[in-house]
Amino acid sequence: MRLGIVLLALGVVTPVQAETYLAPNLGLPFGGDTRHDAKVSYGGNLTFTGDVVGFTVDFAYLPDFFAGSDLRDNDVMTLMGNLVLITPGHTRLYGSAGLGLLKSRVGSANDLFNVDTSQLGFNAGGGLLVAPGPVGLQADIRYYRTLTHSGPELGFDLDLGSLSFWRASVGLVFRF
Repeated sequence: MRLGIVLLALGVVTPVQAETYLAPNLGLPFGGDTRHDAKVSYGGNLTFTGDVVGFTVDFAYLPDFFAGSDLRDNDVMTLMGNLVLITPGHTRLYGSAGLGLLKSRVGSANDLFNVDTSQLGFNAGGGLLVAPGPVGLQADIRYYRTLTHSGPELGFDLDLGSLSFWRASVGLVFRF
C-alpha cells in the first residue's frame, strides 16, 4: 500500500481515468451492398473507457438501405458490442472491433416477397474523439459484415456472410 502511494506521488503510476461518452450520430453507408443513392443513417454509441482500453455499444439504423424502385420498407439495423483501444487525452484516436446483430428487412412493392433476417455480424473501424469539455465531436468509420454458420451442425465454424458495407458517421459527444 505504501509503495503504491509513493509511486503515485512520484508520478511513476497514474490513476486510471474512467470516462463515459454518449454520442448520437448521423452517418452515410457506402461500398459493399449499398447503392449509390443510400440514405443517411442514424445511430449512436455509448462508450466506457479507461486510459487505453474500453468497451462500446454501437447502434445504427439505415433506412432505404437496399434503395430501389421495386422495393418498399427496406432497412438495416445494427447493434454491436466492441472492444476499444484508445489514446489518452482530450483528443483521442481509437480503433474498435466487435460482434453483434445485423438485422435486415426487405419488402417488395407488390408484396410478392418479404424478407426479415437477423444475423450475427462483426464490425471494425476507428475514429477521432475530441472532448475538451463535457461536449465534443466524434468522427468514425467502420466496416460491417454478416457471419454465417458453415460447418457441421454441432461444430463452431463461421464464414463471412453476404451482407457488407462501410459506414462513416459524425456526431456530438457528451462526456460524463
